[in-house]
Amino acid sequence: MERSPNFESKSSYNIRTRTTDKGGLYFDKQLTINVNDVNEPPVNSAQNPTTVDPNQNNQSTNISNESTSTTKPTTTSELTKIAFDVFAIKGQSSSSQAKISVKLAGHNSQRVNELGVFTVDDAQGRINGLAPDSTGYSEAALNRSQVIFSALANVPNGFNTDLTRKLVFDSNANLRFYIVSDSTTDTVFLDKTSLSKVVFPSSTNFKVESLDDGEFSLAWKDPLAQDSNFNDFVVNVKATDEAISLGTGLQGKLQNELIDLRQVNTSVKADFTVNREATFDNFIGFYKIADDKGGIDTNGDGIIDLRPGDTGYAQAAVAGRVGGIDLKVNNNATANFTSTFNGGSLFAPFIIINDNPDALLDNNPNNDPQVYFSFLGANSDKADHVRLLGDNVFGFEDLINGGDKDYNDMTVQIKFN
Repeated sequence: MERSPNFESKSSYNIRTRTTDKGGLYFDKQLTINVNDVNEPPVNSAQNPTTVDPNQNNQSTNISNESTSTTKPTTTSELTKIAFDVFAIKGQSSSSQAKISVKLAGHNSQRVNELGVFTVDDAQGRINGLAPDSTGYSEAALNRSQVIFSALANVPNGFNTDLTRKLVFDSNANLRFYIVSDSTTDTVFLDKTSLSKVVFPSSTNFKVESLDDGEFSLAWKDPLAQDSNFNDFVVNVKATDEAISLGTGLQGKLQNELIDLRQVNTSVKADFTVNREATFDNFIGFYKIADDKGGIDTNGDGIIDLRPGDTGYAQAAVAGRVGGIDLKVNNNATANFTSTFNGGSLFAPFIIINDNPDALLDNNPNNDPQVYFSFLGANSDKADHVRLLGDNVFGFEDLINGGDKDYNDMTVQIKFN
């Protein structure tokens, strides 16, 4: 062969082979090689040997220009541990953003604790000059925080515990984590519970383990637990290039257990999985809101008419709920629903306690059921009744003032298609 064959431009080659024995006798054979180009970059040049039978005429041999690679894909973001409890996340460039994935790996606490993350200025964990042990540090941390998720202590039957959150940060951000013991960031922010509920890492409550491929295990000891095990709340954290889940753009911000479809200009199919661990037969729906503070535009003129806490807010929310999303389930059971959201808007959940929308909208205020929202100001008891359990996963508490605070009375997991 005078030159290397070009498998991209020519799909068939005719070649002649000669076999010669020790006595000088030889045998010539015409062969046709057909090339199947699968248009993949070759990474392994090894080819399987081909056996030619000289007693057969015009053999045709198929060679697949195909190769396989065992190299794992690399991410453009990188997460590194730069101190005992501080991590640096870097994107492809200093001007880009970087993402992390946080996966629930274990939970062994009797309480529903919440995990959050906030940015710090350096490896010492300082915020605007405040060291971690300084007065005012907790408030400064929460002002920079994002909620990751809560972990249920008592999981309903059938609930999928494969829970993950993906979050975005500016490249070169320094991250530090915290938990809120038996409460929520929202509740602390609104002075409904003590700042002492916010727990930062220390050698007595926090351990880090390096895993494969740049992943880290973060293991917490519940501050109220009597044992010394670091298995009360365990997550795996890594950098990721995976796309942020549709609908999660605002999740993790203050009172933002919401669905954000503002960047979508078409209807979106949603698959709901609903579980229940409660005596009450509750109803969950979603309603359109005009901003991330829960405002409702009742007449579509672009002006917010009602805010959480205003008279008539609950009735307007339920009356304007998204049609076809009427979520109910038997106790200790799982129910699946499919419906659609219209793109271009924000949507918030509500839960009607032990009743249905008709009881609230029948113009008889004497039989109005309790309705709870993501926005604490809209709740009659001003308590937090909705927790974020993962990307597009919500847990609801149906008892007044937070009741037993188990947030498993109903759970809703949403997958968008």
